[in-house]
Amino acid sequence: MPSSKGRVDGMGGTEQATVTLRLPSTLSACNGGKSQIVVRASTVGELFEALEAHYPQVWRCLCDEHGWVRAQIQLFVSNKLITGPHDLQTALRPGEEIIVLPSARTP
Repeated sequence: MPSSKGRVDGMGGTEQATVTLRLPSTLSACNGGKSQIVVRASTVGELFEALEAHYPQVWRCLCDEHGWVRAQIQLFVSNKLITGPHDLQTALRPGEEIIVLPSARTP
């Protein structure tokens, strides 16, 4: 059973936290009907990389062809809306929940 304390990554020594991505029911079909995904990532950017590598269907539902959050999706980390490329460095803490919500914005 993985620890929520994180691990040291062999590449750059980055500590990765075990976090939970929570999907709304409208997007759970991208994950076989499951509303949450547990992954290891220390930043939002690493979360996207982990999704692309291990949950490509979820990644395609959330991200556009450039790898950024689709206009119809809102992503929150600790109640902070992730709004642009500068937010890719937002740190993730062990046990943190990343909330995905449908947006009223249109592409």
